[in-house]
Amino acid sequence: METAPPAPRLSVIVCTYNRASFLPGCLASLRGAGVPDLEIVVVDDGSTDDTRQVIEQLNGPDVRYIYQVNKGLSTARNTGILASTGRYIAYLDSDDFWLPGVAADLVAFLDTHPDVGVVFADAKVGNPDEGYKSWAAWAGRAEFAALPATTDGPFRVFDRTAFYRLLIRRNLVFTGAVLQRRELVIDAGLFDAALNAAGDWELYLRMAARAMFAFHPGELAIYTFHDGQMTKDTDRMVREFCDVRRAHLSRVAVAPPEQAILRKSLKEESVYYAYKAYAREDYPTARERFRQVLRESGWDAKTAAYWLLSALPAPLTRGVRWVGRRLTGRRG
Repeated sequence: METAPPAPRLSVIVCTYNRASFLPGCLASLRGAGVPDLEIVVVDDGSTDDTRQVIEQLNGPDVRYIYQVNKGLSTARNTGILASTGRYIAYLDSDDFWLPGVAADLVAFLDTHPDVGVVFADAKVGNPDEGYKSWAAWAGRAEFAALPATTDGPFRVFDRTAFYRLLIRRNLVFTGAVLQRRELVIDAGLFDAALNAAGDWELYLRMAARAMFAFHPGELAIYTFHDGQMTKDTDRMVREFCDVRRAHLSRVAVAPPEQAILRKSLKEESVYYAYKAYAREDYPTARERFRQVLRESGWDAKTAAYWLLSALPAPLTRGVRWVGRRLTGRRG
């Protein structure tokens, strides 16, 4: 009687949409990362290019290919998670790459630290023309380095409450450099299909509310900025940053101290989202966004003033703004 082969320790979910030219490099980087029992699940989210043919050429016992009608990144990731078999789950978009060495360290750390639910590493972000910088330095800033943590070799195991509170304010985790326990991802409820630009952050918040995170300072992934990425659509990104916090407030029983941080950061992000429309003189959109801030966060004189300015006839609003700039020397 044949026995089933043991499940891989790590499954990497590679979601792709019309990125066939990137796939050879992406898969080669995963195969060279130094994790011997690796499962690669490629989820093709409705590509119309030659993705299927490229995968057939790259195929091997370590690769599973799944095609689905286009449903968005978060749904594609969920498809990959549910089809995977690894003890740990990782993600790498098809236009990103892994560097060798660090992934194996993260796997070994999770093997020996059952109290840690998620471990993530640093990454290089940028482009060849302008150069690359550390994700942790770019996204985490000084507050990330100052988080209370215990050390274990190069790893920092964060105080759960402190990490969660900072994560509410900004996403500290680059999705291409994170490993998560399968049972934690499943128990947390997978990705929210309504959030594609920031669905990863919303999932990390749900996991951080119940599990400990650890960090390795080595660089695992390379993220290259290029045209066509969702991150280029800043209006959409900021809208989802607001929606992430709304979703977390609605689906997680958040303690009062963290709830206060959530509501404060939601208000700040929502005001910024409204001001983006105001700054580009899209006053009808700005008026509705400032109105939503007032509904969600209550009365605030400055927000109300911007709402009123956005409600005036556009020539009058432009005149008031011109006078304001002359008096204050500002651009707003």
